Amino acid sequence: MKRRLLIVLILALTAVLTVTAQENIIEPIGEPEDPNINISFPPPVYVVHDRLEVRGTANLPSMANYFIEFRPLQVEPVIVSADGATATPQAEQPWFPATLPNATSVQDDVLGEWNTTTAPDGLYEIRLTVNITGSEPQFFRVSPIRIENNPPEFVEIPQATPTATQVNVQPRPTLAATPTAFDQSPTVTALVDANVRQGDSTAYDTVGALLTGESAPIVGISSSGNGWYYVQLSTGRRGFISPGIVRAEGNLANLPQIAPPFTPTPPATNTPVAVSNLAVNGAALQPATPTCATAFNVAVDVLNNGSGNTGTPITVTVRDRHVSSGTVTTSNSSTVPSLAPGQNFLVLIPLTVSVYYAEEHEILVTIDSGNVVPETNESDNTRTRTYTLAKGTCG
Repeated sequence: MKRRLLIVLILALTAVLTVTAQENIIEPIGEPEDPNINISFPPPVYVVHDRLEVRGTANLPSMANYFIEFRPLQVEPVIVSADGATATPQAEQPWFPATLPNATSVQDDVLGEWNTTTAPDGLYEIRLTVNITGSEPQFFRVSPIRIENNPPEFVEIPQATPTATQVNVQPRPTLAATPTAFDQSPTVTALVDANVRQGDSTAYDTVGALLTGESAPIVGISSSGNGWYYVQLSTGRRGFISPGIVRAEGNLANLPQIAPPFTPTPPATNTPVAVSNLAVNGAALQPATPTCATAFNVAVDVLNNGSGNTGTPITVTVRDRHVSSGTVTTSNSSTVPSLAPGQNFLVLIPLTVSVYYAEEHEILVTIDSGNVVPETNESDNTRTRTYTLAKGTCG
């Protein structure tokens, strides 16, 4: 009788443990479904650091552009019940840009460079986003990836060296109409109405123009190293055009260097002034639901989407406010280094809120509140996030 009772107790305890057992599951993601959109390097379950070349393919029909994004990988507990059913809490994290958009198709080559030093060490996932003209964007995700820029002294991280990956890439249906292979003669296509000038800057007089969508062959590149192309117009005249307002295609490897004429001396008012513009590119709470009297981070992605360098470090301030009473409960700040045009920086600012639990709070993120950096637009320097403070040990 005692033996039978012991067996019954063991079976009951096993059922209880099965219902309450939790385990952290990370499923590697990265198998290609469409060979024309994929990330071949880095693969899932890989350690990266410093600046990393992300390789793969972005070659879908009617592709407008593509870019790489990343975000922290939040490992959710998976609850397994007695009948084998599982449930995973959902907590969506924002994506942060790793590269700027690129409109040129790529086949098993470098998609862009990811500067991992802008993010703290930890687990992440990366995503290739391809925007399609007249259709929904397509995605390819690789997870998990570990950033390890500050390993312990006793750990040696090898240099990431991608190996050649054989990918069976299907040709784009539009390649015959708009060739971009390296065996094609180099050309530029105007993205906007663009002037062609006597020299490689806006200080020179114009010799012609390319309207939006018009193309011209490239016959050289400026010897001054600023990237301006030397093109030939349909009229037979030749001149320089800025690389920032055109899309270059074809083999650019062996272009002859063309020396521009002596720079004219225009009036001071004709000299364009590069102006920076700061923006809160993203803001998120880590964890998404903060707990009373427990420290949490506010992750802020600061972007300079202007044409000039900020020239000075930028102050980022976060403030927590109790929505119902309007009381500011706490605040903190940090600094971001000087940012070049198109550069972004991710900063983590810690906060601890110890009052008004189980009630709604608002996080206000502000960059450059003292207007130290001259900007073209001051209206994109703030971002808000609301949340309900969990009770935790308070009360």
